[in-house]
Amino acid sequence: MQRILQPGQIESLDRTAIPRLRMPQRAEVFSARAGRLRQLAEGHPLGDYLRLMALVADAQQRLLDTLDAPRPSPEAIAQAQQHCMPLVPATGGYEAGRWQPLLMSLLDAVAAQVGPLGLPGGVRTVLDKIRSADAGTLDMSAQSLLAGHGKGVDAAGAPFLMAALQVLWTGVASQFDAGEVPMLDVPNVCPMCGTLPVASVVRIGGAHEGYRYLACGLCSTEWHMVRVKCTHCEASEHVAYHVVDKAGDGAALDAKAAEALDAPSARTDEGAASAEGRQKLHGLDEAAKRVASSPIRAESCDDCHSYRKIFYQDKDPFVEPVADDLASLALDVLMGEAGYARANGNPLLWQGAEE
Repeated sequence: MQRILQPGQIESLDRTAIPRLRMPQRAEVFSARAGRLRQLAEGHPLGDYLRLMALVADAQQRLLDTLDAPRPSPEAIAQAQQHCMPLVPATGGYEAGRWQPLLMSLLDAVAAQVGPLGLPGGVRTVLDKIRSADAGTLDMSAQSLLAGHGKGVDAAGAPFLMAALQVLWTGVASQFDAGEVPMLDVPNVCPMCGTLPVASVVRIGGAHEGYRYLACGLCSTEWHMVRVKCTHCEASEHVAYHVVDKAGDGAALDAKAAEALDAPSARTDEGAASAEGRQKLHGLDEAAKRVASSPIRAESCDDCHSYRKIFYQDKDPFVEPVADDLASLALDVLMGEAGYARANGNPLLWQGAEE
């Protein structure tokens, strides 16, 4: 019989045996997102917006396919590696002189499709407003978005600006091998660009089978973090999981029942569910079973009162962190009503920030 490891034991495993990073796959990162957005748009209350963002992702992939994003200088790379800093920090000015041509090309590509696909006419107004902004205003908006707060940025236009920045950072990140990327002292920010994760994904397949990866919403890099652990404050004592079903009903399960959730405490490693874990699932009530079977959950922490979503490919192999986070706003409403704050937002959906 295989030994079941507890979360603390998993943290003590040889980290070199776990693939630390998943670097962005340049040929498909945005096309996969576009396909997932279209799939999620069917019958969705926000279907028009999801389809619009699919158009954006299509344009992003075309731009990325031909983008030549220069790597930082060898000296800058060596310094980042020596001091355990992000290689291309979001707030380091890498976008200067590079991102606005990408933005204009993206706007043209999206505008060409808005009419034929019957998307709301207001979209064209938003695109024209961005085009009419001067370069200095656009740069200030980009810096605000890259800093993560979006102050002074029009919420309707922010996703398009962010989309251009995503292309640039994904383009440079895709040129690095995992071994070149330093391990940061702060484990919950992207080691490539220093951005907070949009969500996390428990992956399937190959060397990544069963491991949880935090997903960067800017450069598309993913990095490993053990499960049943808050991705915001790193506490593990008061973690719980929440879902909302199609009827709008919520359900929650605390981390002590994680062994019935196909989580680390129900696994011999992080890769395969134990027989004991499967057996315990039968003893859960209906609400807990909904949590156990859902591919989309909110992982909350009662120490910092925040949450991020976690997606499970073994429940749905097509989950995509940015797309699925965007399409699961009902879960955000549930978490807000329960008193939890989102750790950070989605790059394709911004609320107006106070000045």
